[in-house]
Amino acid sequence: MLYAENGNGKSTIADALVCLCTDGFGSLDDKSNIDFSYLKSLGSKNSDLLIKLTTDTQVFQTTLSSSSNKLTKDPNKGQPKLKALRRAQVTSFIEDTPSERYKVLSYFIDVSNIQKSESELKKLINTLEEDLERNVKSLSDANQTLQDIWNKGGKPLGDIDTWIAAEIAKDNAQLQKDYEQNKNVLHIWQSFQTIVESIQQENTKYKSAKEAFEAADENLKKYQQENTQYEADLLTVLTETRKFLQGKTSVEKCPVCGKENDRQSLLQHVSDHITKMEDLNKLTQALKTAKTEKDKLHQRLEGQIEPFNRGVIKFKDEASKLTTYNFNDLLKSIASANSTRDNYQAFVGVFDQAKAEIQKLITDNDATSKSLNFSNSIKSNHNSVLQLTKKCNQLETLVNQAKPALVIVETTRKEFIDSELRSISGEVESMYRKIHPNEGLGNVKLFLNRTYQSSLSLTADFHSVSDVTPQSVYSESHLDTLGICIFIALAKKESNKDLVLVLDDVVMSVDEKHLDRIIDLIHDEAKHFAHVIISTHYRPWRERYRNHRAPSADVQFVELRGWTKERGITQAKPQLVLEELRHYLVTPENFHRENLAGTTGRFLEAILDFLTFNFQCRLKRKPGADYTLNDLLDALSNNLLKILKVHQMEPLADGKYSTTNHTAEIALKPVIENIKTLKAVRNQVGAHFTYDGALVSDSDIEEFAKATIQLAELLICPVDGNLPDRNKTGSFWETKSGSVRLFPLIEP
Repeated sequence: MLYAENGNGKSTIADALVCLCTDGFGSLDDKSNIDFSYLKSLGSKNSDLLIKLTTDTQVFQTTLSSSSNKLTKDPNKGQPKLKALRRAQVTSFIEDTPSERYKVLSYFIDVSNIQKSESELKKLINTLEEDLERNVKSLSDANQTLQDIWNKGGKPLGDIDTWIAAEIAKDNAQLQKDYEQNKNVLHIWQSFQTIVESIQQENTKYKSAKEAFEAADENLKKYQQENTQYEADLLTVLTETRKFLQGKTSVEKCPVCGKENDRQSLLQHVSDHITKMEDLNKLTQALKTAKTEKDKLHQRLEGQIEPFNRGVIKFKDEASKLTTYNFNDLLKSIASANSTRDNYQAFVGVFDQAKAEIQKLITDNDATSKSLNFSNSIKSNHNSVLQLTKKCNQLETLVNQAKPALVIVETTRKEFIDSELRSISGEVESMYRKIHPNEGLGNVKLFLNRTYQSSLSLTADFHSVSDVTPQSVYSESHLDTLGICIFIALAKKESNKDLVLVLDDVVMSVDEKHLDRIIDLIHDEAKHFAHVIISTHYRPWRERYRNHRAPSADVQFVELRGWTKERGITQAKPQLVLEELRHYLVTPENFHRENLAGTTGRFLEAILDFLTFNFQCRLKRKPGADYTLNDLLDALSNNLLKILKVHQMEPLADGKYSTTNHTAEIALKPVIENIKTLKAVRNQVGAHFTYDGALVSDSDIEEFAKATIQLAELLICPVDGNLPDRNKTGSFWETKSGSVRLFPLIEP
């Protein structure tokens, strides 16, 4: 048991175990908008976080990545099995919608992989049905296309199937070969015509340029005849002389005649002379420009000659193979041995006839193409019909197989979960009735709502009404205990005595009777788990163990004190009260008068409260049943004390106790009478500051404690550490293990 008041670190320890042993984050998983950077303590680095568990055989560690909030386990598998139940889960399971309740259940019954397979199977069925619908449409379109072609052709052969068979049987290989050959000739012609058109365009341009050159030459000659004093050659000399003079900074002699003269005078004289020859200059430039253009176009025309020659020869070679056309006769004058000019002249001479033959070839090849396309369309659509028919049959078969498979998977999953739920129903019922006997509650049923994939319904009985939702009529405490029973049963189903069960603050506030029953239930079920770890802030639960009002022999009791940022989690050194009393008495150094007297008095009150309650002793009524030590001692009547005794039963070889033989019978009256003589010690020393308290000797305090210890040891089970609080026979009270029997059953 891990006891602490709220905020002192109980859930931190429980969460650490969850982070170490599972893929969860503990109580953080129950909340939203979590900042996982606070997995570590305030002010610490990621590398500071370390969760370490040492078992008999191995050490397990979990650390936090330095760059993310990802936990790393070492080793990465083989951690102890652990299931943690938190109050938030209890509340969520009972109060949430059926779909959310199913999510909580999946923590124990994990069929997520099966559900993934189920979802994938559903996706597959949807895909198959979509493919089938698409292929059925394509099959219908292909059949309709064949029907349209047959109708458009006048329904040849009177039967579409006969017609399709006849069309498929046709061999179009030669027709396809002829079509490709014709297509090749047409392609060569088209490419060749590009060259021819280019030659024609360039030739037209060249003729125009040649005519322009001849006109410019004629104009220049005519001008020279009319103006003999102006020579074109002289103009050229003068122009070059001016250019020469412009390029010099100083000249002393004329570069032409050699007479002495300065540069500026010479330049002025030459420029004046050129100006007088302006018309001659214009005509000369016009002739030069016309000649340049003519020469350029002639060069471009010459560049087209060789491509033309190659093109016309290639065209002749391929076109001559078409024996049904007149290309061979038309092109017989064209030969590779001829000059390009001869071939060009020969081609120009037959161009119109060749073009007519090409047009016939185009018309014939279009008809051939249509015939081939017609036949290929029939064959293609027929092949599509065959393939699509096969595909549709395959898809239909798969759909017809996948749908029953989905039903099997879905049904099997639901039946498995229902089976698991049914298998724990008896456990839940038994546990719940242990906590709530004869209260008209129970018959808890957990079952899947088969209308939905992930929906878990919960019903129970409420007095005379069956199958109601418990959250409608049960109290909060009854709902809490119902959730606890369900979770313990689920965890027990998974455990093979190798699962660690963590109950993290699952009990908030219950009355005394129900608390005792919850404690008994947990101890009864503990044997099915490797360990049970209980964290609680509920002090009555703590006091039950400390005062041996609950089985404490197999309980490790841990108590946490106040948490601070500087100190963190602080562990106290709690003891069961009986151990605490022995501690004070074991050595003189441990002895403490006030603590020993006070603790002994409180422990004695707890034992007497148990006895007076079980024997229904008479006590004066007080507000809150706040009875003193005197009240409780006086309530044990003389008639009861005369017969009040315990039997210490004989232990057997199998670890159990005999149901018939006892090793000792001890009367309790002498022990209680001795305590009565020492009861004043409690008030004088352990409860109040009085002058009389200072007069009480240490030995009297020790005797008071020893007498109380004697009574406790006679009543407390040496195996389980609890008092004899079970009535199994109707004759006496006994401990859980059967080691101690308390007589009588009721006060006489």
